Formats: sequence, C-alpha cells, structure tokens
Amino acid sequence: MKIGCVPYDHAKPFAGGWGKGDVVWDHPKGLVGRLKRSEVDLALIPVWEVLTGGPYRVVDGLAVGSRGEVRSVAVFHEKPLAECRGVQLSPHSMSSVQLWRVISKGAWGLEMEERQDGEARLKIGDEALREWRKKGGHGLSDLGAAWWEWTQKPFVFGVWAMRQGYVAGSGEIEKFRDECNHGIERRGELVQGEFEREYLTKCIRYELGREEKDGMAEFAKRSGVEMPKIEYI
Repeated sequence: MKIGCVPYDHAKPFAGGWGKGDVVWDHPKGLVGRLKRSEVDLALIPVWEVLTGGPYRVVDGLAVGSRGEVRSVAVFHEKPLAECRGVQLSPHSMSSVQLWRVISKGAWGLEMEERQDGEARLKIGDEALREWRKKGGHGLSDLGAAWWEWTQKPFVFGVWAMRQGYVAGSGEIEKFRDECNHGIERRGELVQGEFEREYLTKCIRYELGREEKDGMAEFAKRSGVEMPKIEYI
C-alpha cells in the first residue's frame, strides 16, 4: 500500500509509527490530486475535499485536528484584520482556506478581498509554526482557536482517505491504524524541543470519534454544503 502524507511536523507521529515504507510526501492539496490519479492508495487529505469531492472511504479513529489553539493554521497580520487590505491565502490548503472564509464572514463579520498582495496572510503547516514562534503568538488570528470559541466543537483539518477502486489486503487497514496509534502514543519521544512538544501533545489532536465527526458536520453546515455519507473503514 502506497501512502501519501504531508511533510509537516504534525505528521511525525504517523511516520514514527510506520517506520520505513512506501511514502509520497506532498502538501494537502497535492495529495488530493495524487489520490485521484492513483499515484497513492491512502493519503492524508483535507477534510474539505472529503466533504465536497467524494465519495471517500475514510480510516476511522485517525485525523489531524484541534480543540482550540492549533498554531499551524493562522492568519498573520500587522494591524487589526478589519484594517487590512485583503488577505493572501495559502495555495497548499483546502480545509484551512474554507475555514478562513467561514470564520471571517460568519464569526467576525468581515468581507476581505482575496488577493496575492493581501496584507493579512493565511499560512499553514511548518511555515505557520515558524511564524507563530517568531511572533510569540502575537499579531495573528489562530483559526483553530477561533473555531472552538465560535462553535465549542473540535475541528478536523485532515483525514486518511482511500482512493477509489483500491482493495486493501486482509488486515492492512488495521495494521496501518495500529502503527499510527503507536506513533501517536509515543509522540512525546519524537519531538525536538519544548515548542514542538507543546504543539504535538497539546495543540494537535489525532482522534476521529463521535465529537470530531460532529465537528465535521458543523463545518459542512456552516459552509452551506450537505454532509455527505462517508464510509468509515
């Protein structure tokens, strides 16, 4: 089974569980294309793609999400957002871009032009983490925290989805899930420094249970799309 994964810090626990394997690394949006072209069999893809581009089969129990501050999905701005001349969106994301659109309009009442030279900048992954650390958590709007404050529900950024037509071998998905969970359980051993420890053990949540699925449904509802039927495996 060929796996597609993101080259970000929050994927360390997954990779730490697999050890060596046949893995393709790409940004979230790139992994969607690879999955559709059958270049990978299973990939960590944006939840927005699962909500709007399916149907997908999704590995139950595993996700990348947050219950509050996430740090790696944030809009950075030198002045109040309402005073910023437009927003520059990340080209690598789908879920985070849609989350920004939903929160900025629904929670904050903002109508900001999306432009390449926007004074506010949506960043994700390690790029956002570096900026967050540089600014000490100031001069930014954390979208994980904003979603939690607005809805009191977890937010799921990405899930493990299987490509159409792929038939997993006997026990293959169970083995993958067990390896991921093993890496998640020992993620504190994989970190480099206290900042990364806080991020992987306190900010990022790896569960995909009832509450997380409720959060996905809430995201769909507030985005104005019908919650699709997802086959969990």
